[in-house]
Amino acid sequence: MTVTPTPEQKRIFLSSLRRSLGQLGLDIVHPFAAQSYNATTLGQNNPMPAFNQTSTLSIIVGSHKTFWKTFLAQHHPSKFASEAEAKDPMDHYCERLIPRVTLQALQDAQLYSDKEGQEHTTAFSVAFSHWRITVPPAGTPPPGSKPTGFVAPPASTLPIQHVAQAAGFAYFNPIAFLNVHPVYGPWFGMRAIVMVDLPYDLSDNEELLITETNKTGTYSRDSKPIEVNPAFAKLAPEEIEIRNGALEVTKMALLTKGWNAEDWMDWVAFRQSLTQDRPDWIPWRYSDNQMRYHYKKQPEFLEECAIKFQQGQEQCTSPI
Repeated sequence: MTVTPTPEQKRIFLSSLRRSLGQLGLDIVHPFAAQSYNATTLGQNNPMPAFNQTSTLSIIVGSHKTFWKTFLAQHHPSKFASEAEAKDPMDHYCERLIPRVTLQALQDAQLYSDKEGQEHTTAFSVAFSHWRITVPPAGTPPPGSKPTGFVAPPASTLPIQHVAQAAGFAYFNPIAFLNVHPVYGPWFGMRAIVMVDLPYDLSDNEELLITETNKTGTYSRDSKPIEVNPAFAKLAPEEIEIRNGALEVTKMALLTKGWNAEDWMDWVAFRQSLTQDRPDWIPWRYSDNQMRYHYKKQPEFLEECAIKFQQGQEQCTSPI
């Protein structure tokens, strides 16, 4: 049996999900309508689940620089259950926990129950950003959910960078292959898209708006597509052309050279070049250790950072 939600139930769901994601270090929680992406050319070919809603609640889940310390605090490789988890523990952390807290939030709002005689479900689906480079699993319900409630994500990977622009979250820069956020600049990561059989409206953005007392949520009061690159918002058209030209030259030099993890600082410099006209983005810059792991993906370095952090030390080895 499906449930027709009340406004209060949806508020409880969003509040619970926001709280749980914040505890996981996932401080970006941006709501939007699936139809805003489905209306695009890419979305028409590979739509997000709409669950027969005219405006379907979907949520971009992501993180910024604070995620690093939250993750290090709980990172214990000795407890890993598989070789795949050891290879990329951050992806598995998100894949394991985001569906679980989504289910819990639905249960908190009394929108999901498996109690005998009181069974009812609200369908939901979760697609992960790292599935752009790996084969998506078939879609396994998280522990405690019923198969009729968990819907497998689209068979073809959702292009989360394009979804983010259509959703009014972050502009996709096709030259840099990076999304740029009005507040964080390029210093954030998108982890997943949560799709729920609930109606979306602008009050969802108000409910999840970031405040002085709650730093988890969204800075956007709507989900209108972002059409202008925030990095160049204050520049004249001729200046934008010069900046884009310089980005193209640098990108082609990096691509011609070929990917080498030892050149990670060159890729950091390329990313940072998007911020030269936005000093307000400097506080969001990742730490050197965080960027080193992001580009080099060395499990042993991550473990070293975790051990030292848990011992009260901030710095791992030299980032060079």
